[in-house]
Amino acid sequence: AKGLGYAVSTTEELEFIRQFALDTGIVLDPVYSGKALYNFYNLVKENPDKYRNQKILFWHTGGSLGLYEQEEKLMERFESTSSSSVQ
Repeated sequence: AKGLGYAVSTTEELEFIRQFALDTGIVLDPVYSGKALYNFYNLVKENPDKYRNQKILFWHTGGSLGLYEQEEKLMERFESTSSSSVQ
């Protein structure tokens, strides 16, 4: 599947990045790492047997500068998250 383009994120990608940050405390950038992990996560969901019992390394390369490009969209998502939903 082809994405929308460089530094252009879908609402699903941004929601994944937000939820991943809430669940793990790890912030992914929406330009590289966030898109890569979002698509890898979907690959695993589509064919879990292919990845079961496999060693997988996902290298988070940083990319914090990519957050600035999507700051408004990401902040809207985090602001709509109530503190009661964080476990």
